Amino acid sequence: MAGLGTKLWVAAEVLTAAGVNGYLQDQVVMRFATTAARDAAFGGAGEPTLAEGMVCYIDADNNFLYYTGTSWSALGEDDQFVISSQVFG
Repeated sequence: MAGLGTKLWVAAEVLTAAGVNGYLQDQVVMRFATTAARDAAFGGAGEPTLAEGMVCYIDADNNFLYYTGTSWSALGEDDQFVISSQVFG
């Protein structure tokens, strides 16, 4: 499932399971110890399914990967990407 985009949360707003899944969970970098642990986390009963654009970090390899829709690929291997940061304060 692809992320739902951005949302400005307001005080006392009810946080639903769909909101957590669509606005938070589906738009984070998932962290796994190994690629085997990553692969075991998807596709079973009650587990999420893979969606194009998902990103993960593998501890064993110190690599960031993204899901192309058919396979996992190292970030920067096939595409250029930019990581930017902003300081708030």
